[in-house]
Amino acid sequence: MNKNLRKTTYREIKQTFGRFFAIFAIIALGVGFFSGVRITTPAMVHTVDVYFRDNQLFDYRLVSTLGWEEEDVEAIRKQQDVRYAEGSYSVDVICVFPENNVNIESEEKETNDNNLMRNESNSEYVFKFHSLPEDINKLQIVKGRLPEAEDECVVDSAIDEKPEVGEEIEILDTNEEDTLDMFKKKRFKVVGWVDSSYYINFERGTTSIGTGTINGFLYVPKNAFDSDIYTEIFVKFDQDYVLYSKQYKDYMKEKKDEWESISEDQAEKRYERLIDDANQKIADGEQELKDKKADGEKELRDAKKELDDGKKKLKDADEELADARETLDDSKVKLGDASSKLVDAKAELDDGKKELDDAKSELEKAEKELNKGKAELDDAKSELEKAKEEIDKGKIEIAAGQTAIDTAKAALEASDKELTKQEEAFSKKEAEYKAQMEMVKPMWDSLPADQKTTLTLAGIELEAGKKLLTEARTQLEDGKSELKEKQEELDKAKKELESGKKKYLEGEEQYEKGKKEYDKGVSEYEKGKKKYEEGLAEYEKGKNEYENGLAEYYDGKRKYEDGEKEYEDGLKEYEDGVKEYEDGLKEYEDGVKEFDEKIADAEKKIEDAKADLADVESPDTFVLERNTNIGYACFENDSEIVAQVAKVFPVFFVLVAALVCITTMSRMVEEQRTQIGVLKALGYSEQSIMSKYMFYSGSAAFLGCLIGYPIGIILFPGVIWHTYQLMYHALPMNYVFDWKLALCAFAAAMICSLGTTWMSCRYELGETAASLMRPKAPKAGKRVLLEYVPVIWNRLKFLHKISIRNLFRYKRRFFMMIIGIGGCTALLIAGFGIRDSVGDFAEVQYGEILIADASISIKDVEGDKIPEELEEVLKDNCKDSLLMYQGSWDMLSGDYIKETTLISLNENEGLERYMRLHTKDGKELGYPGPGEVYLCEALSERYDAKIGDEVIFRNEDMKEVHVKVAGVFENHVYNYAFISKETMEKELGETLNMNAAFMNFPDGEDIYKAQAAIGKNENVTAVTLYEEFKERMSKMMSRLDYIVLVVICSAAGLAFVVLYNLTNINITERLREIATIKVLGFFRKETSAYVFRENFALTAIGAVFGLGLGILFHRYIMSQLIVDMVAFKTRILPATYIISTVLTFVFTIIVNAVMELKLEKINMAESLKSVE
Repeated sequence: MNKNLRKTTYREIKQTFGRFFAIFAIIALGVGFFSGVRITTPAMVHTVDVYFRDNQLFDYRLVSTLGWEEEDVEAIRKQQDVRYAEGSYSVDVICVFPENNVNIESEEKETNDNNLMRNESNSEYVFKFHSLPEDINKLQIVKGRLPEAEDECVVDSAIDEKPEVGEEIEILDTNEEDTLDMFKKKRFKVVGWVDSSYYINFERGTTSIGTGTINGFLYVPKNAFDSDIYTEIFVKFDQDYVLYSKQYKDYMKEKKDEWESISEDQAEKRYERLIDDANQKIADGEQELKDKKADGEKELRDAKKELDDGKKKLKDADEELADARETLDDSKVKLGDASSKLVDAKAELDDGKKELDDAKSELEKAEKELNKGKAELDDAKSELEKAKEEIDKGKIEIAAGQTAIDTAKAALEASDKELTKQEEAFSKKEAEYKAQMEMVKPMWDSLPADQKTTLTLAGIELEAGKKLLTEARTQLEDGKSELKEKQEELDKAKKELESGKKKYLEGEEQYEKGKKEYDKGVSEYEKGKKKYEEGLAEYEKGKNEYENGLAEYYDGKRKYEDGEKEYEDGLKEYEDGVKEYEDGLKEYEDGVKEFDEKIADAEKKIEDAKADLADVESPDTFVLERNTNIGYACFENDSEIVAQVAKVFPVFFVLVAALVCITTMSRMVEEQRTQIGVLKALGYSEQSIMSKYMFYSGSAAFLGCLIGYPIGIILFPGVIWHTYQLMYHALPMNYVFDWKLALCAFAAAMICSLGTTWMSCRYELGETAASLMRPKAPKAGKRVLLEYVPVIWNRLKFLHKISIRNLFRYKRRFFMMIIGIGGCTALLIAGFGIRDSVGDFAEVQYGEILIADASISIKDVEGDKIPEELEEVLKDNCKDSLLMYQGSWDMLSGDYIKETTLISLNENEGLERYMRLHTKDGKELGYPGPGEVYLCEALSERYDAKIGDEVIFRNEDMKEVHVKVAGVFENHVYNYAFISKETMEKELGETLNMNAAFMNFPDGEDIYKAQAAIGKNENVTAVTLYEEFKERMSKMMSRLDYIVLVVICSAAGLAFVVLYNLTNINITERLREIATIKVLGFFRKETSAYVFRENFALTAIGAVFGLGLGILFHRYIMSQLIVDMVAFKTRILPATYIISTVLTFVFTIIVNAVMELKLEKINMAESLKSVE
């Protein structure tokens, strides 16, 4: 383009700045919207990626059923590519805020009141305790400092009623013993509030204790835990791939098998160390027992020997005294008494003989029992040998089965690898085909028929190949499933074999125990036999002494007087000896009893330790990736929502921009036909002339890109990210400049401007200079459809008829206006519709569906019998209440598994006072019958659980409830399912304990005082006020007004540009017509009405078209807004249609007001000018 043409182009821009600005504005708006919405998801991901990278979010979380030791952490840390590895503790704990807590830092009265109320209610909370991280999953201090002492902690900053810095948290004694044993202290002082990269969103998960929901997290120093066994090991690899990127996923996929093997090997080493340490402790205990048993037996033997010696001496003394007494008595009573004494002595001997005979009978009986016991032991030994043979046989069969399965598994894996190669080759071929099709798509109509046929056949072959590969993959997966079932059967056989082996070991243990008892009986029999023989000998001895005494009787009388004194002295000495002997004997017997008890206890402990050790199984290990973290997984899904929406809106703006450019440049070229003809006549080439117009539109588009792109990539991500902070940490946005997106936006803008300009100029430049310098014949007028309805047409005014004809005469302008205005209205409908669906869903949930005032969680309830004290509290503070069971269960529907809040009422009537179960059409559902379940809409729609389908509910104890879906009710917050109490008890086979209740307070009651009064009861673990829920969620959702405002501003900008541009073109084309009617005496308002009447008509038609388009837009947007635990109601209120339509007309009125100034400046002399 030479100098003269450049001057004329600059002059053209200055003279038609309105037209130039229209192209600039629509390109800036389109590029800004396109770039902003497209860049939002990458910017959000980049923001979180930087956050995770700075805080070193884990790559793997390793968990073992036996836990980990520091030795395991060191081994993991030395693995290849490991940047950090940390052992960590985590446990769910029930806590309270002690009543002596005082809010020492808060200055706001509302916060003080809430804390006082919290302390009065003394509610229980479930917190996830973590050990303080070092290098992985770092914390960000919000207030205070990190804990240093073992009785200090930091708390989750997202907790609604969190304790202030300086207050305390107490662990309740109602926690399990294992949980309590993990901590050195039971009270922790709060020294700070923190955010954790491990919890990026506000979901804290569920638990099996308390109310079933984790209220928040706490971090304490590692030395606060009284354990050397870590709960988990976090691993961070030495890489920083982009979040959710294919490189990261491929990297983790490569590591998966390797780290599963590493984890299993390390856990096995931990298992072996545990077994070795336990065996060593048992061996040490057995040796210590053996040594102490030997020492004790020696001490008892020595004591027994001393007692036996003393007993013998006493016996001898007794005999001597008896002899002396006998001698003295015989002497005293002389010969007459001698006979009587001898008779008595004979009776004593007979009694002794009888005792000996009884002892002999007992010995014979014991001998028979021993023989019977030996026979039973022999039979038990034979059965044990048979059982061992069956176990050995089972091991051989299982080994053979495992070999067959391993062989089949190897074959399947080989097939899988081969199929994967084929799929990769197919994908490459398919990509090449798609690339080729994309390349020829613009020129498809001009391609030869044979080439089209070749490409079409290639596509058909690709689809056939894809189907074959899919079928092969299905067959392969079926083979894997069958192999898995066989492996499960083999594992079951292994478990049965282990059970048989356990029974064999128990039988062997019983056999050994019986054998010991038999040996003990033999020993006791031998002792009894020996005692009998000793008694027999003693009897014989007594008999001899009797006979000797009889002879000595006669001699003793002479010695009676001298022996009497000696007898008395000996008797006293004898009695002292007997007392001393009895004391020693009692002490000995107590020592024997104590010794036997201690030995038995020690032996039992050792046997119990051996049994416990035998029960210890090889550990299970779990290698958990980031996608098991709730926040990580949810953010990936939530960020995709914007990406889905970005596929629709930007395309619409780009299309409108292209239409505006086409209309503007085609009109401009048509207006300057004469000038183009003159330039051609003067010798300017077609390229030079075309470059003038391409520079005009291209410069406007370039400036639009230059302004629109930076505004778009800052404004849209910032606003949308501000809204996403409702669910995630309030991180500062890290904006992204994407060169590819910038080039794409620039290319689209240039195509819209330069491409449309080239198309417009090509047709005009095809004519000769002479024909171009002649005016173009005006379009022939045509009758419109309304003219065929005389009843209406004949009653219309003349100017109204002209306006109607003009509407349909300029079809390009007609459709351009309809699309532009319709798009504006559609955007308004979608924006306000989002507010209608999301903005007041909390009001609908807690004002129309869940209408109870509050609910409580209760503990220590058996069946439906609540403690009397709690019953009195509820009567005093509630108008009415309804007991129920409420628990966290997993719903299994097809291939879906979803955590659900399951509710069973104690009574099947009265629910309508607390929660209204009705369909989205308003039909009341009542209450589910036997074997039925009512699901909320979110569960039914998102997890394919339709009416008539069977679903399974499973709790953490793996108990299942099988029910049929009988109804779907409207609900917007949480995933509720209702099952009758009778169905639950029948399926579970046990009484269902009520653990919660709905409540309604008396009218005019202070709900916070009532909450505090109820919360004080020791059986109440939590009180939930739904009014607080409603206010909190309404406040959160109010931030969506930012998005609605952005959509409205975009719609306003679109409408303004389209209306301004088309109105400007309309006025420019009709300058002579407008000047003529002004010459004919039209007043200002009449002239404006003549021109703008068409704008209002087109606005009305476009608005009607936009209402339907807006409904479709809104439905698509709401289908993409999937938030866990929340279901938005897809609805558009009547006010939205009215407001959107009114705003569309307001935009039109504003444009008309601006353009009215241009009408006023039209010179009436234009009507006298000729075309030349």
